[in-house]
Amino acid sequence: MQENISLKIIPKELKWVLLVLLSIFLLVLTISEGLEIKDKLKSKETITFSGQGKSIGVPDVASITLSVITEKMTAKETMTENAKITNEVIKFVKESGVDEKDVKTQSFTLSPRYDWVKGKRIFRGYQLASALAVKIRDLEKISDIIDGTVSRGANQVGDIQFVIDDPEKLKEEARNKAIEDTKEKAQSVAKTTGLKLGKVVSFSEAVISEDYSRPYSLEIKEEALGGGPSPEIEKGSQEIEVSVSLTFELK
Repeated sequence: MQENISLKIIPKELKWVLLVLLSIFLLVLTISEGLEIKDKLKSKETITFSGQGKSIGVPDVASITLSVITEKMTAKETMTENAKITNEVIKFVKESGVDEKDVKTQSFTLSPRYDWVKGKRIFRGYQLASALAVKIRDLEKISDIIDGTVSRGANQVGDIQFVIDDPEKLKEEARNKAIEDTKEKAQSVAKTTGLKLGKVVSFSEAVISEDYSRPYSLEIKEEALGGGPSPEIEKGSQEIEVSVSLTFELK
């Protein structure tokens, strides 16, 4: 009796196993081909160039700290006196055109005062130091605001700083200059060496330096509260330097 072998006699479970194994084989083959293509792309030669760009801007916002320091024998008297003067200062600042959002309390410190006499600690009352952080957007008013706040009781003005309200624009300008500088270097090298540059495949940047006007500190002495000319304050300039790196494919 002759036996005929055909797929019909292969168990159903075995057919499924064969199909799964075939699918796995095809998947592995596809991944292998993909990795080979990726490796070929990675193996393309590249060259990297770096350049710098600098941008200078004029500050358009001033930030100052106005302090009111009061001393009385009791905490209540000290806080009452300080609040009265501070409110007058804030009122004047707002009347000078400073927006409410640009005036905020920076610090508020109440502490007892003591003197040491013959080894003994003698209580002398309380001192309250409150400070306001103020942004002035009309730089022409700085001296007038300082003069007006001092005449209303602010006895210390400090940390005057000039900044650019939107420094990102200055950074973008420096970045664009750095990119142009880098491209010019790349084209010059390519022309000299005969290299053929392709597309940019990588980009990076870093801020090399940021030069800002130094804080200007001015302390108003009690004897100067009676008047005198307002100080002239120079706002200076701000400078930012950016470095970029571009990586090109070589054709």
